Amino acid sequence: MAAEPGPNFRWGALLRASKPRRVRLPDGSVQIVEESTDRQDLELPQHIRDYNMGVVVESYKDVASAWMPGAKRPRYKHALVDLAEGYIDGIACLAVDRLTRRRDQVRPILNAMEEMGGRLFFLWDELDTASDDPDTELRLHELVARAEREAERTSRRYKLVAQHRAQRGLHHGSGNRAYGHSKDYRSLVREEAERLQQAAKAADEGKSLWAIAEEWTEQGVPTVIGKNRWHHKSLWAMLTSARMVGKREYEGALIEIEYMPPILDEELWRRLRVKLAPDPSKRGRRESRELTNIALCAVCGLPLVAQMDRAGPVYLCKKRPSVPGACGGIVTAAHRRSYRQLSVHALLPQTEANFRPSPSCCNAHSL
Repeated sequence: MAAEPGPNFRWGALLRASKPRRVRLPDGSVQIVEESTDRQDLELPQHIRDYNMGVVVESYKDVASAWMPGAKRPRYKHALVDLAEGYIDGIACLAVDRLTRRRDQVRPILNAMEEMGGRLFFLWDELDTASDDPDTELRLHELVARAEREAERTSRRYKLVAQHRAQRGLHHGSGNRAYGHSKDYRSLVREEAERLQQAAKAADEGKSLWAIAEEWTEQGVPTVIGKNRWHHKSLWAMLTSARMVGKREYEGALIEIEYMPPILDEELWRRLRVKLAPDPSKRGRRESRELTNIALCAVCGLPLVAQMDRAGPVYLCKKRPSVPGACGGIVTAAHRRSYRQLSVHALLPQTEANFRPSPSCCNAHSL
């Protein structure tokens, strides 16, 4: 360890910040709403001070969760840099789930701590890597595994809620009101709806969304959160949304929302969806799955879809509104080295016999 535990030990506190939201009030004013984390911010340094464990010299707050792979956590990276440079001697968190919620990250984190001579302390979990307890690493693995299971259950619960609302023909709500619709989606905000209609007609005639967004900015058109700056990507997301025709899109299927009035004519909206579709040739480097909706399930004979799993990219037979008859009984790992071998099936007629992966090119198993 770079520094011995004691009153001079320098801590970096890793905290979770809430994302502020702008809410427009009925009188037209805008209020910034943020979940309070003051109590949590004070609890950790107060404990360190009361038990003479050292001093907190820096705090690192990130909005992104420690659960999502590839989530942007710049302040967490800053903490590791400060630890490597000797500005702090250890990282303190309220709980293990503030640091990570994935089991595959535990060993790399411990390796980094050992290499830099750092120390980890978790207040709520009563875990300190500076202790002489031989089961410290085992407990850390168990706590992270529990946090990962909790995150998985939470994610599954939210997905079930979205699926249930879609099946009932209900909209998917958010914190802010949708531009052009009222908060409950049951009526139109006439001025905003007319502006969207004009923008859609202009875009259909060939005008760029960037030019439309610049015009709205110059005219001082307010957004739903009170800003006066418009971005063409925001305009694209609105005009191509199924909300424009009184529907919602869920897993490739358009679902009618009875109480949601349409803003655009459906024929115009469908033309816009085609015209404003992203051009794949202009995108940067990206991962491709050649057999999506081409390879067929060997059980039910319906197309497979691609998805990222914990082990990497996979093809699977997935039940979804656009393919309700899928059996959901096949999962096949998709490796880079297998693309050249598997993609030959894309040139053959779509029959059940054309997709029976062999162990030599991928691992297939029934759920």
